Amino acid sequence: MKTRTIIFTVFATVILSASAQVDYSSYLNKALEKLEAGDCESARKSYNVYKELSGKSALSVEELISDCNKNRTYRLGDVIDLSGKKYIVVYIRDNGKHGYAVCDMGWDYMKRENISRKDIPTLPELKQIYANRDVVRMYDIYWTSTIFVSEKTKESSEHYYYMDFSTGSVNERYFLSNRDVAKVLFIHRF
Repeated sequence: MKTRTIIFTVFATVILSASAQVDYSSYLNKALEKLEAGDCESARKSYNVYKELSGKSALSVEELISDCNKNRTYRLGDVIDLSGKKYIVVYIRDNGKHGYAVCDMGWDYMKRENISRKDIPTLPELKQIYANRDVVRMYDIYWTSTIFVSEKTKESSEHYYYMDFSTGSVNERYFLSNRDVAKVLFIHRF
């Protein structure tokens, strides 16, 4: 009986190891599929799971992932999935090799999270995005990360600029804590 248990344990271990290896390689295959589709972020995630589970690395895949965005071009309206958030390409230059993509976080996002100013478009960036508002159908009011500086005192305040995309007007002197004034956009620069 003891011998039978040992044989069963060894057999089960071999079977589980073999099936686990198939699962590991499936993550590597998924990474390659995502690379082919141009989804660099998802490819990186799948490859990292493969590396973590298998304890192995595939240098050729790592090189492909690191080069993934170098030759990628985007068009206005393209969607980029970054860490589970959908960003829409709203501004491009250099034939789509560089530009901005934004993710609309909504009106009350500030209530839930403390965000970094680098995550929000600057006023000049928002003006460039505004020029393409009809293509990407953006017509709300959006915060910028640009702090209002008083013309009289030349001092900065806790006020930020925001821009109304339905009129093109830029306003200031509203505290960023006024959550209902404008929406928060996260920006991805590429």
